[in-house]
Amino acid sequence: MIETIAGELGTSQSVVWLLIGAVFLQVAVQVTALIDLARRPRVRFDMKWVWALIIMVLGNSFIGPILYVAFGRSVPAQVDTAAPSTGSADASQRTRRAVDTLYGPGEEK
Repeated sequence: MIETIAGELGTSQSVVWLLIGAVFLQVAVQVTALIDLARRPRVRFDMKWVWALIIMVLGNSFIGPILYVAFGRSVPAQVDTAAPSTGSADASQRTRRAVDTLYGPGEEK
């Protein structure tokens, strides 16, 4: 079969195998990006359908999946400024308990 395809294309069998590998890699990258998109709860701009379209339309040149991985997956962190942070005394006590658990009670100053 590879010989027939190579004859029709007028190339060697090595080139046909290379094309088959490239097509397989392209499909694998595209499917992996779509699966990741489906499993991710949120994406940048909260429009999964746009990212699916980008992956599918620009997938033949690897640009769509690369754009999704580079820009679509990362959701900017939301800073909660309304809630005050817990006091450092609470964190200090937890740290002291952890150290005491690991190394035994130390001397109090």
